[in-house]
Amino acid sequence: MNNFLCYDRVLCYPLHSPLPHMPRNTPFLYKGLTPYDQITFAKAFQIAFQLIGKDECWCMKKNTHTVFQGFKTSKTKTLLYRNKDARPLILAMTGRYYEENKSIIVRKSICSSQYCLNPTHYYWGTRSDVAYENAQRNTTGVTNELITKLRIESEEGISSLKLSKTYKIPYHTVRRICNNETYEEVADTTQSDNLWERMLLTCEELTTTYPLEAKKFNLAYHMTNELECPWGHKGNFGLMGECLDCMEEIKKGRCTVDVQNFDFRWYWQVKRFWDQVDIREPDLCWKWFGATRKNNTESTAYFPSPFHSAKTQSASRIAFWLSRGYTGKYRIFSKSTCKSFCCNPTHLTIKELKNYPAPNEIERIRLSHGNIFQHYKEKEDSIEKQ
Repeated sequence: MNNFLCYDRVLCYPLHSPLPHMPRNTPFLYKGLTPYDQITFAKAFQIAFQLIGKDECWCMKKNTHTVFQGFKTSKTKTLLYRNKDARPLILAMTGRYYEENKSIIVRKSICSSQYCLNPTHYYWGTRSDVAYENAQRNTTGVTNELITKLRIESEEGISSLKLSKTYKIPYHTVRRICNNETYEEVADTTQSDNLWERMLLTCEELTTTYPLEAKKFNLAYHMTNELECPWGHKGNFGLMGECLDCMEEIKKGRCTVDVQNFDFRWYWQVKRFWDQVDIREPDLCWKWFGATRKNNTESTAYFPSPFHSAKTQSASRIAFWLSRGYTGKYRIFSKSTCKSFCCNPTHLTIKELKNYPAPNEIERIRLSHGNIFQHYKEKEDSIEKQ
């Protein structure tokens, strides 16, 4: 079994892969990928194309939409799909496969993320291609035109040392270019328009081949897009079911106990929850007076969640959701000094989100409307006028 090399910056390592011996009429070169895995992979391209745009870097570390849940970026230096290197699959989606004389996967210098999914940011190449892209990435000023010029002047008898000083390029770089050791001229042989056409054609072929799996994916995707968090944000959830819009607000330090932040559909649930909390001074623990279970070792409150099968949650989790933002399946912890079942939002935290600042204070506490029905009638009237 042959090996092929994958380069990313200066990384070079062999991957034991079936690629050289696999049929070239399918993008899925690894065994063990189910039809649904294949549909999910293909649909990720279509959705990234629509959501992010073909000219952008599709960084899977930053884009945590649920449609990209099969991809892995943690504890790896390359993008993985179902724990397999995703890059040969990315290239195969656009009809590009391993060749004996081009056995290295090269990431273009314009790409800003090693976890990129954009198929136009990769190509099969050689060591020279890797050196060229690295030079471009390191902003040494080496271009195809300059490579050609250096070689012509070298053949005319100008020394590498003089060329180095003239063009302000490191001597060893000039010498290697002139000796044809690296930096072969790299022409952009990948016509991006053709690649996009090929990718969309591959997606259509897979959808035709696996119609039941495609239907299952579309149902799950559209259901997720219709899901709504209590704050009114729709269809933008991460891998843990967290509302990504809320996460941005949490990062900004949002912390408010205000029933008027929520739509009329949620009002009574929100109000009922806070009615069971002993809301006191901002620096004190807020005791939960509602239901408990397991011999008073756990708090429990009714509050349906789009990403939980159970209709009840812990009081501290709901307090976090209703004061800071909807965080899905992330576990909520109170301070070690807190009393049992504390619901003070400034005392609550998510241990996994270390980069999210704790709120300094509760911006506002408002637990009722003067006239709830009049409030929402005025709100609906203003929407209609718009």
